[in-house]
Amino acid sequence: MNRKEKSEEIVALQQMLAKATTAVVSDYKGLTVAEMGVLRRELRQVAGEYRVAKNTLIELAIEGSPYLSLKDLLTGQNGLVIGYGDAVGLAKVVSRYAKENSKFTIKGGVTDGQFLPATGVETLSQLPTFEVLRAQLLGTLLQPATKVVSVLSAPASKLARVLDARKSQLDG
Repeated sequence: MNRKEKSEEIVALQQMLAKATTAVVSDYKGLTVAEMGVLRRELRQVAGEYRVAKNTLIELAIEGSPYLSLKDLLTGQNGLVIGYGDAVGLAKVVSRYAKENSKFTIKGGVTDGQFLPATGVETLSQLPTFEVLRAQLLGTLLQPATKVVSVLSAPASKLARVLDARKSQLDG
């Protein structure tokens, strides 16, 4: 790789990380091209990608960015998982893949500027996705309105039942 190619790679990594919400460093030593292809396809489904680059180029790309805390993890063969959307969905894919492939190891990550050790990425993967959280919040917000309607309609329904019972008495 000549100097021009290296500087282009650094710029490409900086542009990716500028748009990213999450980055995870992983060890991929021993994975085949086919196995990496499976991971890349799964990551694309959750707005993510897997990038392999030299550690020195990654170090230069993360200088002055929120991902600087990843620098200590850059030893050996590393791949960079970059996520542009929901951090939980990305963590779910990466954690599941690490469990299925012993050759793939999570070293740590950063999401929204917060450093996560490998166990932190695993913990993040156990949270509900953003869509599920949104649905739960909406359900919680709608509950009081449903209760108000039932409280307001209760006296009317009780009155109707009393009148119906009285009518049944008079008819019988």
